[in-house]
Amino acid sequence: MGRTAEFDRRTAVHAALGQFWTHGFHGTSTETLCRVTGLGRSSLYNAFRSKVGLYEECMATYLAEADESVDAVLMSSATTVLERISVLFDDLIDSEMDRRASGGPSGCFSVNTALEAADDSELAVPLQQLTVNLHRRLSIMADYLQAGQASGDISCTLPPPAQAEIINGAVVGIRVAARVGSGRESMRAIADGALMALTP
Repeated sequence: MGRTAEFDRRTAVHAALGQFWTHGFHGTSTETLCRVTGLGRSSLYNAFRSKVGLYEECMATYLAEADESVDAVLMSSATTVLERISVLFDDLIDSEMDRRASGGPSGCFSVNTALEAADDSELAVPLQQLTVNLHRRLSIMADYLQAGQASGDISCTLPPPAQAEIINGAVVGIRVAARVGSGRESMRAIADGALMALTP
């Protein structure tokens, strides 16, 4: 029973995530969440405390899966650090194009949330989740780039923390470009611009 309940919860969270990602927190009604999760209103609130509680769990799930995807590429030892970062961009662009082709949500759930939550106290916790994850991810990336500089894979023109910020800025730029319907070439140009700052 535990496994079934866990699977059902995960399925419900992913269904809700799709709605929040597409329509935002305030643009997604409780009625819609009940419909896509298959839960009645009381069951929804019993499971997640509130609509915000469900959003927080969606954010935690999204960030964990994004981190896992990035780590899977960066921990590979088959290529250079620079090549792995290029693969990260390739995977990001491919995922955006695939979601567009399938009618899924475009852009970045994190970016969408940051914009919606900036002046909304109701979304203070999801915004904090984003902030903590961003700082941790930038620190990890900077350490990774520092190792790349030491091995000669990465340019030493800029310090690793600055390069990490450039990579993050490119990721955000690609997500926003996807959101407004830009093509693969435009997204790749953003990635290539960031890679120029890393190339020895």
